[in-house]
Amino acid sequence: MAQLVSSQNPLSSTRPLTVGVIPDSSALTTWAAMSPAKRSATCDVIELRLDTLKMPASELRAVLTQAENATPILLTARHPAEGGQGSLIAAERMGMIEPLLDLAVLIDLEIRSAMEMAPLIKKAQAVGVKVMGSFHDFQTTPSEEVLRGAINFAQPAGLDAVKIATFLNSPADLTRLITITAESHRLRLSTMGMGSWGRVSRLVLAKAGSLLNYGFIGESNAPGQWPAARLKELLAEL
Repeated sequence: MAQLVSSQNPLSSTRPLTVGVIPDSSALTTWAAMSPAKRSATCDVIELRLDTLKMPASELRAVLTQAENATPILLTARHPAEGGQGSLIAAERMGMIEPLLDLAVLIDLEIRSAMEMAPLIKKAQAVGVKVMGSFHDFQTTPSEEVLRGAINFAQPAGLDAVKIATFLNSPADLTRLITITAESHRLRLSTMGMGSWGRVSRLVLAKAGSLLNYGFIGESNAPGQWPAARLKELLAEL
């Protein structure tokens, strides 16, 4: 299974991709029960939220193996300050990801944690796993200066891509994300809004150039998400 999925690199895609988020055992069970055709119709990548799944690596590996998963896997163990339920200690979050690196094509860690998690970044890239740095704000959408600062920090930190997710309080906030997304960047960029403007933003931003666009499998775990299958269907029409 690892060899099958590791040959695929989502960051090289020329079209917007749908990420199906698996945050808990219920969503994992739903995914495991799907046929290969239904999985393909649901999303292009699955994100395993290791901080909220809270399953031993061996158990999670067994479920994926038994289900014969062939969909590229993104691993995440989110910092509590950015919506996670994992440890504040970087080494403990790294310990959630490392045992499953051979199953992944991509991992996601917060830009704020890039220096502390530099050993994981190097280890992942040494085995061909790309690393995305993420920035979350669950209250506001920061200024363009702040957003560009996060993006510009990512490359010298050794990251391969950047994800930005902010709360949209107004149309102006969405306009700010559109402006950032449509600009030329050295790294691949994924952007998305949360809140009442969230669903609209995920379509508009995908059209503007957002690469990875997140939807839910089972139940939503963030405000403004589409069901992954519906999002993939809509993105195909853009």
